[in-house]
Amino acid sequence: MSSAHPAEGTEPADRDGSAAPSGTVAGPEGGESACWLDRVCPRCDAVADGPPPARCPRCGAELRG
Repeated sequence: MSSAHPAEGTEPADRDGSAAPSGTVAGPEGGESACWLDRVCPRCDAVADGPPPARCPRCGAELRG
């Protein structure tokens, strides 16, 4: 009889098949903020390097927050 769950007392395997080290905790995932909408130029849709107030790097339009 096969089981879809690992036996009690064993560590789950990572995607590569290696066992996860005991006592490890996954670090936070992520990165940049999800919403950069205030950096998108309304005239040409380019994305500015910084938050408003700024100028579009492509067309020079003023970006307001």
